Amino acid sequence: MHPDAPSPLDLDHATMQRLGRLVADAVADHLATLREQPVIAGGLPLDVRRRVAAMPAESGEPFDALLDTLRRDVLPYAAREPHPGFMGYVPGCPSFPAVLGDWLATGYNVFAGVWPVAEGPNALELAVLEWFRAWIGMPPGTSGLLTNGGSGATLTAIVAARHAVVGDEAERLTRLTLYTSDQAHSAVPRAAWIAGVPRANVRVLPTDDAFRLRVDALRAAVAADRAAGLLPFAVVATAGTTNTGAVDPLHEIADLCAAEELWLHADAAYGGFAALTERGRALLDGLGRCDSVALDPHKWLFVPFECGCLLAREPARLRDAFHIMPDYLRDVAPGEERVNFADYGEQLTRQSRALKVWLGVRYFGLAALRAEMDRAMDLVTHAESLVRAEPSLEVTAPARLGVLCFRVRGPHALNQRVNARVNAGGKYLVSSTRLRGTFTLRLCVLGYRTTRADVEGLIRAVVEAAK
Repeated sequence: MHPDAPSPLDLDHATMQRLGRLVADAVADHLATLREQPVIAGGLPLDVRRRVAAMPAESGEPFDALLDTLRRDVLPYAAREPHPGFMGYVPGCPSFPAVLGDWLATGYNVFAGVWPVAEGPNALELAVLEWFRAWIGMPPGTSGLLTNGGSGATLTAIVAARHAVVGDEAERLTRLTLYTSDQAHSAVPRAAWIAGVPRANVRVLPTDDAFRLRVDALRAAVAADRAAGLLPFAVVATAGTTNTGAVDPLHEIADLCAAEELWLHADAAYGGFAALTERGRALLDGLGRCDSVALDPHKWLFVPFECGCLLAREPARLRDAFHIMPDYLRDVAPGEERVNFADYGEQLTRQSRALKVWLGVRYFGLAALRAEMDRAMDLVTHAESLVRAEPSLEVTAPARLGVLCFRVRGPHALNQRVNARVNAGGKYLVSSTRLRGTFTLRLCVLGYRTTRADVEGLIRAVVEAAK
């Protein structure tokens, strides 16, 4: 090819419009027909796997045919998290404007790691972070960055907490000790391990009858570890556990951490944005006292995967832990009132996640988002009333922040069969967990397509599956 000839990769305007419309139509058709689709489908045929895994040819293939292949052979074999019957795990249910915001960030291919090459998008990220700060009650000056999810946010916080205590004194790493509850997300111990905390020094402490971290156990563990010559440095509380929606006693934990000079991180990835509602704000009281907080806009803020957030009361501590200035980046060093987000976490190359948050929130407004959160919590409260009214069922953890745990009265094996039968029906998906060793069904409503009739249908399906 002549060096001055147009590249075949540079599609003309009309072609880009045509291909874009094909994809937009495919997504719109998918979302508009979710209720007619199974909530989850597996069983990917071996011949299909072989076909889509074939090595690409030297010459290209028509986009229409490739899109048809994806729609026929790949995309159907997955869970449809935005489905109204998806009431397991923690569903992701993005709004369409937020999806388009993600497409804008991808289409413009914004490099959001440093300020000088993305002033507009990075200023938007700072604005979104300020929204979040105000919503959860953290003090002015708090900031941070958008991350790939709550797991990444918690890891970033633990690395910053570790650095604040040991700096470059690597010999102190073996004494570091972190505390969390037996209901904490798996991201918490994993973050501690990655940060260099010995596995034996990750204290998983008991919870009370409401599945909240016991402060007496925390206090005793810290005292025992100090007496043993260890170096307690961080506590990870949970503001909306994945299992039951429980919120740890944040004020009591914050008081203890202040007295013991421990970094307090809150995993509010699931529950944090419920602070926009009156009942959520009451449950989450004390969240603003934490040193750092993990949030997940891709949960209750209705934006597509991936989008997490870390807020730090003292963002300079993030910079202390992560800042590095190689020679090839000296021309993008930020000024006084600018931020290189690469200095706040592990990613240099990072997309602009703020666009989808900003577009989704501004399009609908806070009243609509708040109403959806309240509606979801109301639906789960209704589900609890249905369970309590059904003699064959029992509540194992009451409705909290859109989560309900319940089971069929009977052995574990029966509940496991019920779980499998309900999900195999294709209309509903409910997940399971274990509470104090007891197998239990777990219902979580987050999606705005789920209705009262869907919740009632799921409870009926559970009762029928147990017969």
